[in-house]
Amino acid sequence: MILTILTPVYQGASFLKACIENVAGQWTDGIEHLVLDGGSTDGTVEILKEMSALYPHLRWISEKDKGQSDAMNKGIAMARGSWISFLNVDDFYEPGLLPQVLEAMERKGDKPCLLMGNLNVWNEKEELISVNRPSNMSLPLMLADICEWPFNPSAYFYPVSVHKTIGNFPENEHYAMDYDFILRVLMAKIPVYYHDEIWGNFRLLPEAKTGKDQAGDASYSRAAAIRNSFLAKAPFSVQVQTRILKLFWAVRNKIYGILHTRKQD
Repeated sequence: MILTILTPVYQGASFLKACIENVAGQWTDGIEHLVLDGGSTDGTVEILKEMSALYPHLRWISEKDKGQSDAMNKGIAMARGSWISFLNVDDFYEPGLLPQVLEAMERKGDKPCLLMGNLNVWNEKEELISVNRPSNMSLPLMLADICEWPFNPSAYFYPVSVHKTIGNFPENEHYAMDYDFILRVLMAKIPVYYHDEIWGNFRLLPEAKTGKDQAGDASYSRAAAIRNSFLAKAPFSVQVQTRILKLFWAVRNKIYGILHTRKQD
């Protein structure tokens, strides 16, 4: 087994069949799909029983947990593959992606690294609203909050050994676990390999946890607090680079603002 795809879910029956079929439609030897249900009561278990009878590569559990991070950590411990990827129940991989990334994994081996691609972002009307291209990511740029980062795990894959280096997901973090993960990868100097092609698809839905969180300012203040905590732990050289980048960006934005105002006048 090379790759375990982990899907944490709670009350996600409306998307679950499509999620399972997205993986099954491009399944190949060396891949398993593990669904971690938090004790749903909306028909999720019945769907899992039905679909696992159709697809031998599908495993699942259904039990109460402490939240999404706890479910993700359970999945890491249960994974049979040497590589893992998290596919949230309402997201999906690009068609034909899995055989392609499987070849890349076999070339890289099991040493800690991160393989990532681009991400389509869709709204509730199935309209493409943006494309996430994390082509220029580094720790100072992340800490200065001036670069794109892979903000949905359907667009990246990595060996389980990464967690032996950086630890598991913090169980008390229920919203920004992906942000925290990427920062810890960069802090640990784990190699990152970017592929300029669409790998993942993320539905930004108003009723979903991420959509509700981004509707207010909570997500931005939470991200700022996480950045500040990592900045305090970063090497001095990174702290200096980050402060220079922040200053440069502030001056740049001010100049752009002045020029834009003059252009309007």
